[in-house]
Amino acid sequence: QTLSERSEIQIEIERVADQLTITMRWLSALLIACFSRQSNSLAFTRPTSQRHNRRRFLSKNIKSCVAILITGTPISALADEAERSVNSRGGRPFAPLQALLPATRLKIWVDEAYALSLEVKTMQDPNERFRTVKLINEKLSNPPKLFQGEKIEKRTSTATAQLSTDISSANKDQYQLNRKGFNLGDKMTAMMNQADVERQWGMLQYAESKREEGNEMRGAFNFYTRQLTFGDEFMLTASSEERKRMIRNDELPTLTAVITSDLDRRDLFRNQFLTSIDDATAEAAYLVGQNSEEVDAKDLVDLVSQAHGACNSWFSLIAPEDVEDASKEARHE
Repeated sequence: QTLSERSEIQIEIERVADQLTITMRWLSALLIACFSRQSNSLAFTRPTSQRHNRRRFLSKNIKSCVAILITGTPISALADEAERSVNSRGGRPFAPLQALLPATRLKIWVDEAYALSLEVKTMQDPNERFRTVKLINEKLSNPPKLFQGEKIEKRTSTATAQLSTDISSANKDQYQLNRKGFNLGDKMTAMMNQADVERQWGMLQYAESKREEGNEMRGAFNFYTRQLTFGDEFMLTASSEERKRMIRNDELPTLTAVITSDLDRRDLFRNQFLTSIDDATAEAAYLVGQNSEEVDAKDLVDLVSQAHGACNSWFSLIAPEDVEDASKEARHE
C-alpha cells in the first residue's frame, strides 16, 4: 500500500470510530432510560472520588507549576481584537470585550459594597456604624441588572442534551490519540467510555443552564467563560527541576487537561464568590433588624471581604487590559 492509501484508510477508520461513539451514546442513554423506569430513581452525578480528583489536580499541579495557554487566533468577527499581541495578554485565553461586561458590572457593584464594609471597620459610633450597615444591606439587596443588551444563548434547552450536546474537538482529538495502539476489544471499551463521558457532559450542560436561569450572577461569570478561545499549545512555567521530574514520571499535562484545569479554577472562584455574597446578603439583612447598639458587623465585613477577594481572583485570570477596557465601558453606560 502507498502512503496516501494508508492515510485514507486511517481517516476512514477514525470516521467509523466517531460514528460508533455516537451510536454508543444513544445506546447508553437508552439503557439508562430503561433502567430508570424500573428503579424510578437515578442520580446523574459523578462519584465523589472523581470530583475530588479534579480539585486535587487543580490544587496540586496548577498552583505549583502553572501552565499558561497560548491564545489562539479568534474567528473573523473578532479579528480586530485578535491583533493584540499574545505577550501583552500574558498568554491568557481570549474572549471578546462584550462577553466581560456583565461580570464587570457585577465587580463594580461588589467593589462599592466592599468600600462601605471598610468604613464600618473604622467606625466607633454605634449609630454611625448601624447607618453604614443599612447602606450595605441596601446595596446587597439591590444588585444591578447585569445583562444590558448582551445576547444570552442557552447552553441547551431540553433534557435530551445528553444526546445532542457534543464535547469539544480538543477532547475528541485526545480520545482518538488515546485509542492509538489499542487492540479491537480495548478500542470498543474506550469508545463506550467516551460515549458515557459525552452523555454526562450533555447532562451537566443542561443542569448548569437551569442554574443560570435562577442566578444572574452565575450567568454573568459563565457568559464570559463560555466565549473563551484557547490556543493549541501551552507553556509550562514550572522550574527546571519540576519539569525534569514530570518528564521522568510521564506527568506532563495534556492540552485538554490544562484547559480543564483553567476552567475549573475559574469555576472555583465563581462558586466561592456566589457562596460568600449570598451569606453576606443574609447577614446584612439580619443585622438591620437588630438594635443599633448591639450590632456586631465583624462577620458581615469578613463575608463581603471574601466575596470581594473571590471576585478579584476570578478577574486575575483575565488580561489586565481587557479588564480595564471593560471597566471603562461599564462605568460610562
